[in-house]
Amino acid sequence: MGAFTQLWRTTGESRYLDTARRLADAAVSSPPLTRDGVLTESCDVGTASCDDNQKQFKGIFVRHLADLADATGSAAYRAYLARQADSVWDRDRDSLNRLGQRWAGTAPDPADWRTQASALEALTAVEPPR
Repeated sequence: MGAFTQLWRTTGESRYLDTARRLADAAVSSPPLTRDGVLTESCDVGTASCDDNQKQFKGIFVRHLADLADATGSAAYRAYLARQADSVWDRDRDSLNRLGQRWAGTAPDPADWRTQASALEALTAVEPPR
């Protein structure tokens, strides 16, 4: 998604932006990837645990979705990003404000620098700044 957005910026060819939109739309509307409006890794379900790549994927995804939202002016993408940030802030913080792996706040919700960085991407992807 991010690569196609950048290809569109570089070439101006609409087919690249169309492809980025198709990829974004597939992800945000996919029940396995977005559950109850919240971006969810397969390892966020049940008692599974995420590997280091999975802990960071959601942050990378929302960063590129925010870039696509900027490129397209999509209110739907902005609303999706706001739902992610709201869920992270309302349900994914512990008493020390550490941000965990599971943006929906389900347990177990481990937190480390990777989950923190990923969740911060969700918080910073929202416009206007909170």
